[in-house]
Amino acid sequence: MPKIADIQETPNPNAVKFILKEPVSYGTSHSFKVEGDASGDSLAKALFDVGSVVSVFYMDKMITVEKTDDAEWDEILPELAVPIRAAES
Repeated sequence: MPKIADIQETPNPNAVKFILKEPVSYGTSHSFKVEGDASGDSLAKALFDVGSVVSVFYMDKMITVEKTDDAEWDEILPELAVPIRAAES
């Protein structure tokens, strides 16, 4: 159950990086450019299920989530935190 250590902005204003205290993968990267690609990955699927998510990338102790232009970070960050905290490491 990873705890979120920090949330960082990225050069893309529609993407944020979650820095975790525990790893969600060990040396392998996972990239999902569309929701359909995430059907076999419980963490990515749960993040897409929040809604307004365009892409998900994660490895080790880092998760980057990109949102749609019209979504507001203030609204979806708390919702994104739920599946991240529930993820199996």
